Amino acid sequence: MRYGLHKFWNFFKASLILLSLLWVGFSTYWFPPHHDQRVAPQIGFTAPQFSLTTLNGETLDLAQIQAQVIVLNFWATWCPPCRAEMPTFERLSREFEPDQVLFIAVNATFQDNLADIHQFVKENNITFPIVLDLDGKVSRAYQIQAFPTTFLLERDKTIRTMMIGGPVSAVWLRSEIEQILNHQK
Repeated sequence: MRYGLHKFWNFFKASLILLSLLWVGFSTYWFPPHHDQRVAPQIGFTAPQFSLTTLNGETLDLAQIQAQVIVLNFWATWCPPCRAEMPTFERLSREFEPDQVLFIAVNATFQDNLADIHQFVKENNITFPIVLDLDGKVSRAYQIQAFPTTFLLERDKTIRTMMIGGPVSAVWLRSEIEQILNHQK
């Protein structure tokens, strides 16, 4: 009896291993892994290029911007930290000339409401460019996982620093901007 049970367990283990290998083989064949060839934007990398429509209907092309520093913020009106940091961006955008520092807010319009965006911008007197990511392509290119996410880019579109989450503090943001400006002199 004991020998028969031992033989059964060996057969069971061998069968389980064989079935597992077959499952891995079949699942690899029928459901091949999807490899995303894009590398997540990181400090020192070139920021993904985009061309989006502004809230005013104009086209903003990242490649054409010649500011020494670009503050690129991904946001949505339904995001409380996003709403909280917008006055900081507005205040700092008025401290610097646009050819020196340009603030751009990329709205996740594919997850937002256009009427809410217009109302928020009007209520908060936002004067820097708001661009609309209508289909989410730019958010996917930047691999945005959380709102807000802010990138600081140098003139050549190299990512100098980034902040995931928020709201960002004016002190931190001003310090980072000044470091980039001083580095480019």
